[in-house]
Amino acid sequence: MTGFQRYFFRRLGLMVFVIWCVMTIMFILFQKLPGDPTAIFVDNNFSPEMIAQTRASWGLDDPWYVQYVRYLWNMATFNFGASFFQLDPVSSIMAEKLRNTLLMIVPALIISIVAGTIIGAAAGWMRGRNFERITVGVSLFLHSAPSFFVGILVLMIFSYKLRWLPSGGMTGLGGPNHFLGIVGSGEYWRHLLLPLLVLVSREVTGPILLLRASMLEVKGSEFLDILRAKGLPPSGVVTHATRNALLPLVTYIAVMMGLLFQGQVLLEIIFSWPGIGRELVQALNDLDYPVAQAALYIMALVTLVLNFIADLLYGVIDPRVSYE
Repeated sequence: MTGFQRYFFRRLGLMVFVIWCVMTIMFILFQKLPGDPTAIFVDNNFSPEMIAQTRASWGLDDPWYVQYVRYLWNMATFNFGASFFQLDPVSSIMAEKLRNTLLMIVPALIISIVAGTIIGAAAGWMRGRNFERITVGVSLFLHSAPSFFVGILVLMIFSYKLRWLPSGGMTGLGGPNHFLGIVGSGEYWRHLLLPLLVLVSREVTGPILLLRASMLEVKGSEFLDILRAKGLPPSGVVTHATRNALLPLVTYIAVMMGLLFQGQVLLEIIFSWPGIGRELVQALNDLDYPVAQAALYIMALVTLVLNFIADLLYGVIDPRVSYE
């Protein structure tokens, strides 16, 4: 077994252990939450026998360890049951909400990476000039600004004051509900502009600062002097320097995707975006335990898997990393 294979299985085992910890913590939290989910469905006309029958049908009368083992198995097989309120399978609800969340964060991720790479590389190459000073200053300011504050600010300006853009939702009333119809709809892009602006203003700062720092290290490398000695034009030298400076960004993208996935909950609430974060908050308010558990589990799973991929990618693309 090679060093990479040993590292892969060790890292995979660690990820599975963390997933088990997350599931166990979620089980304990939902067991200790105040309130009884059956109280939502029980009215004064229910007899004690009917209430007991309802609790038994949901498995709430079983010993805790039986509930725990059943819960672990259902989570591992993505069998989340049915929603208490919507009465639909939770898996189909999560699939739709996850798609909506990705429709918000993927365009923001692409724009942030492309723009951040170009601006960060230029700032690093032009060290000491006004462009670098302004770029670093603006990036630090945007990075420190709370996204919920920026979201409310742009909402007040562009929706309530100027009335240029819609204040919430993903499409207009009666709009398409399938993926291609949504992406091809002009209403979707109008609704996306404001949350996209807020997400990009925050997420673009990471690639900018990272590429600037990486470019500063690469700028003094000897291979650039060799390229200049061979007669390569300045634009070609910058291209080679940027390509070598991209290495830390590749792994940062996977981490950035996980951070985006966690950080969009507030934005989905502010812009009434029907994504998985807004569904989670609504489910907690309604004591809709199956939906809340599934949303938390999927968000944690996506973050852990992306970090796992980032760890593997770093060793694959950088030959200097050794697993021995």
